[in-house]
Amino acid sequence: MTLANKARQMAGTIRSRKSSKADDESEVAIRLKETEEVFGKVPFVPRFLSERPDIFIPYHDLSRKVMLKPEHLDHKTAELAAVAAGSAIASEHCLNVHIEAAFNAGASKDEILEAILMGSFMSLTKSQSVALRKLDDISTQRSKLKVK
Repeated sequence: MTLANKARQMAGTIRSRKSSKADDESEVAIRLKETEEVFGKVPFVPRFLSERPDIFIPYHDLSRKVMLKPEHLDHKTAELAAVAAGSAIASEHCLNVHIEAAFNAGASKDEILEAILMGSFMSLTKSQSVALRKLDDISTQRSKLKVK
């Protein structure tokens, strides 16, 4: 199976039949309820996308596999990873959802703090890595040209 086909299968986008609008609306309602059960609310992105079942259903398939029901991570660990990622990308909205979900999954304030610090540190070192490499490259080029 090609990687693209595996991704489609994993995301649930390979559908064996055309679904009716009523089927899609029912499926969207079930999936929104599942999301609400996990997070205590339906976050903005899935709520917004739910107006377009053709987009929302494949989106939710991937979300379910990666965020709601990961195969190899327990729920608390998955939420701590989401907190770290939200911290790294400075997403206030993601942090609002996933900090609360981490608490609800049994994470302590200290565990959540460490996840935030890990994500923040990764973001910090990424920007340092890019900037310091650029400084090194330019200063090396200038040295070779004997420019002060």
